Amino acid sequence: MAKDRDDNGGGGFSGKRDKTWREIDAGRAKGSKYHSRQDDPAQQKIERSASYQKYKTAADALFTGGELPEGLAKTFDPEGKRKAQKQAMQKVTESETRADWVKAVVDYLEKYPELPEDAYFLDSLLDHPRERIVDKALARLEGLAEEGKLPKKVPQSLDQRLKSVELTSMDPDMQGRAKTLREKLRA
Repeated sequence: MAKDRDDNGGGGFSGKRDKTWREIDAGRAKGSKYHSRQDDPAQQKIERSASYQKYKTAADALFTGGELPEGLAKTFDPEGKRKAQKQAMQKVTESETRADWVKAVVDYLEKYPELPEDAYFLDSLLDHPRERIVDKALARLEGLAEEGKLPKKVPQSLDQRLKSVELTSMDPDMQGRAKTLREKLRA
């Protein structure tokens, strides 16, 4: 037997229209002493200001590896190493021919032997003709996977590149490691 429902649970038979989630949330906010940031005109004014936008851009750059503003660069990267490494990495990714890319990767690794936590960059290194570089990129990817630092959405090509290493590498240990990582990423 069906019951009349006067609550907002849906499927009501009382002839009343059910409230939308927006209406329910608005009703909850009215009774609260805390207001939404979107409803506060002072907060909106601050967020529209140029200085706030500069602050947000600088904060984003700090966490995403973008270019730091001059003031922050002096604090966080006084010698300019971060900027130089980013430029070297950009040179690798913007290489026009495969031969240029191969040379740029070797040059990059001579200057910066510690590979970054960038899954897309590491994925591209798995395609390098030198097994030493492929091994280093694979080891870094394995470390990131163990630490849980690989992004949820890994590069689409990573599965195929790992399969390629598994099939074409001359080192049986590297083949097994590529297969294990590939299976771990699929799980």
